[in-house]
Amino acid sequence: MKIDALLPADWPAVRAIYEEGLDIGTFEELVPTWDEWDRDHLVWPRLVARVNGEVLGWAALAPYSDRACYRGVAENSIYIARHARGRGIGRALLEQLCREADAAQIWTLQAGILAANAASIALHDKCGFRVVGVREKLARKRGEWSDVVLMERRAAA
Repeated sequence: MKIDALLPADWPAVRAIYEEGLDIGTFEELVPTWDEWDRDHLVWPRLVARVNGEVLGWAALAPYSDRACYRGVAENSIYIARHARGRGIGRALLEQLCREADAAQIWTLQAGILAANAASIALHDKCGFRVVGVREKLARKRGEWSDVVLMERRAAA
């Protein structure tokens, strides 16, 4: 496995993986366009995991707020292709994302995870995130309410 920068040319593969997560892993109803996704995420870090050249997962950060006091806080996204789950790709991507975030002086990474997504909660826990709360019936998608588990990882002081 090789972890590389996510480039615009990777978007078709990234989009397909994102689309696979619509039912279980994301709050979104539709996959955004490249321009929407690009606008909403930090320029760095944006990562893809490749095996034999095939993109099998991606991870990126979005700013928490545009207010100056939150410039070191970001929300992470991580998605793994359905056929590649359970092979350590998510952990490798999230660990690299955390290292890159630390290097970029991002002091807090946060994740809002649908409570039913046990695999993502476990992955974040293994990578040093802690549960800071659960917001009950916060997300509504397709008429169904979901609790959202809030997790965060603080950079070493």
